[in-house]
Amino acid sequence: MTGAWTFRTHAVGELVQGDESRLLLGGQLHNSSASTLASITHALAHVRRLHTNTVIAPVSWGQLEPEEGIFDFALVDHLVESARSAGLRLVLLWFGAYKNAASTYAPTWVRADRARFPRAAVEERAATAFTYEGATPKPVLSVFSPALTSADAAAVEALAQHIAELGAQDVVPLLQIENEVGILADSRDRSSGAEAAWRSPVPEALLGLAVAADPATSHAGRLWREAGAREGGTWPEVFGDDWQAEELFMAWAFASHAEELSQRVRRHLATPTYANAWLGPQPGQDRAGQYPSGGPGARVLDVWQAAAPSLAMLSPDIYVTDTEPAMRAYADANTLFVPECRLSAAELVRAVGVHGAVGWSAFGIDDVREHGQIATTLRFLAAFEPLLAHARTQGSLTAAVIDPDVEEERRQLGDVGITFRGSLALLRRMLLDAGVQAPPPTIDLPMETAPHALIPAPAEERPFALIVRETQDVFIAIGQGMTLDFDVDGQVEIDAVHELVFEDDRLGEGRELNGDERLRLLPIDSVGAVRIRLLRPSSTGEDQS
Repeated sequence: MTGAWTFRTHAVGELVQGDESRLLLGGQLHNSSASTLASITHALAHVRRLHTNTVIAPVSWGQLEPEEGIFDFALVDHLVESARSAGLRLVLLWFGAYKNAASTYAPTWVRADRARFPRAAVEERAATAFTYEGATPKPVLSVFSPALTSADAAAVEALAQHIAELGAQDVVPLLQIENEVGILADSRDRSSGAEAAWRSPVPEALLGLAVAADPATSHAGRLWREAGAREGGTWPEVFGDDWQAEELFMAWAFASHAEELSQRVRRHLATPTYANAWLGPQPGQDRAGQYPSGGPGARVLDVWQAAAPSLAMLSPDIYVTDTEPAMRAYADANTLFVPECRLSAAELVRAVGVHGAVGWSAFGIDDVREHGQIATTLRFLAAFEPLLAHARTQGSLTAAVIDPDVEEERRQLGDVGITFRGSLALLRRMLLDAGVQAPPPTIDLPMETAPHALIPAPAEERPFALIVRETQDVFIAIGQGMTLDFDVDGQVEIDAVHELVFEDDRLGEGRELNGDERLRLLPIDSVGAVRIRLLRPSSTGEDQS
C-alpha cells in the first residue's frame, strides 16, 4: 500500500490512493474488539484470514484521553502496526462524545463534570430501541455545549496529528466522525443551552438552503414554505414548532459539531472524513426520536451537507430487510459508502454493483466464518478491485438480487442486455415444462457466523450476482445460485466460460465450463466466479477474440 488517501469528485466520487481509484471491502470489528492489545491482535489475524482488504475499528475517546490533555496512543499504534503487517486498510471510527445517540465512550472526566459538560434533557415522547424498563440510564451529553465540542475536537485532532506523525496516511483511508449521533426518546434536546439555541435566529446558511430548495425533495424547503416563507426569525418561526422542525434543529447542531471535528482532523491529514447514520425513518421508527433525531438521516441529508461541507460522505448503517430504498437515497445524495451492514453477501453485491458504492462493511467481521458467502464474495471483489473501481466510473458494472417473489431481473451494460434468474427456481420450472413433477429444490447452507457468535447469522438464500465488463465481449460474474443470459438483438452466444479459482492465494482460471455445466455458471451452494466470453457474428471472418 503506497500513497496517502484522498477523496475526489469527477463524474462520480472516488476514494483515491496516490492516483489510483480504490474500493474498501471488508468489515467492522465488534465495539470492544479494539479495546486491548490482545483483542486487536486476535481480531485482525482473523480478518486477514478472510482475504479482504479493509478492517474498520473504533478508537475510544475514554481510552485515548483518560485524563484531560494526557493521551495514550498504544492501542492506536497497535491497530496501525497490525493492519499494516496484515496488508489491510484501516478505517478508524472516532467514538468520541457520541456513539449510538449516547455518550458512553466519553472519558470519565467529561461525564463527571456536569457543570462544564451539561447533559441533554428530553421529554419521553417516543419508545427507545435497545433498552428496557428498569435499565440503567445511559449518559447523553448536550451538543449545545461549546466546551464539549472544544474538548471532543481537541482529542480527535490529537489522534489525527498522531496518525500523521506515524506516517500512517497510506494505511488509514477514512476517519469516521462520531457514530450514529442524535437524540432518542424526543425530537430535540430541551436543556437550557438547547432552549437558548431554539429561540435564536436560524443560521443564514440554512435559511439560504431552505429558500433555494425544491420543496418536493427537501424537507427544509417544504417546512420553510409551510411556516410562511419568512426571511428570518427563530427556529419555530421559520420552520414551525413540530417534531419535523425539531429534527432540522438537531441536525444543524450535530452536523456543526461534526464539522468542527472534521476541520480539526484536516489540519493534519488529507484523509477523508465521513459521518454515519442510524437509518430513519425506517419500519417501526417513523418519527425523529424513535430513530436518533438530528443524525444524518434521509430527511436531513441536505442540512448536514450545508452544515458540514468538509465531510466527504454521509453513510448509512443498514440493518433493515429492504435495503434498496436506503442505498438509493444515500447514493442519490452523495457517494455511497456502507460502514455497517448485516451479514449478507447479496447486499454487498447490491451496494457495489447497483449503487456504485466505494466501500461496504459487514458489522462483526470478527465473527464471520472463513470460506462462507461473505468471506468468499469479499475475496473475489478484492481480487478484482482495480477493474471494479474503474468500472463503477464507466457504467460497466451491475448486479442483481432475486427476491422470493421475483422471477428475473434485467440489466443493461452498454449494448449487452443481461437477464438474471435464480437457478433452482428456473430448474424446477424447466422440469415442470418437461412434465417432471419434482419437489421444490432446496439447499442446506451453513451459517455465516462462527459457532462462538453472540447473534448467529444465516447464509443468504436469495440468488445474487455481480457482473463487470472486462472488455467488449468478456464479462466477469461473481455470485451464487444465478443463471445468466446475454443478448444483443439476438445476435450473441456464449463462446467460452472459465471458472475463476484461488490457488495458493493467487486467482487464476480453472475448468472450462461447457455442456451441462453451462446450465449453472455460478454455483448453487457456494459463491463462485467465472469469466464469460461472448461471440458475435462476423461478416468479415475476422477473429472475435
